[in-house]
Amino acid sequence: MLDCKPCATLVNTTESLTNEGDLFFDPSLFRTVIGSLQYLTYTRLDTTFTVNKLSQFLSAPKQQH
Repeated sequence: MLDCKPCATLVNTTESLTNEGDLFFDPSLFRTVIGSLQYLTYTRLDTTFTVNKLSQFLSAPKQQH
């Protein structure tokens, strides 16, 4: 990994997501979008970090997610 080149991400990596706040209005829509984005991570590696972070909240997505 010493010779690897860094890759830019689509989100701020220093900001942390929490389980606080209002629930997302349609959790099944959130799960569908995350599932579609997981498919894209095979070809678009810059989305991998973001999709991984958001997929941690599939059971109870909030508005901030």
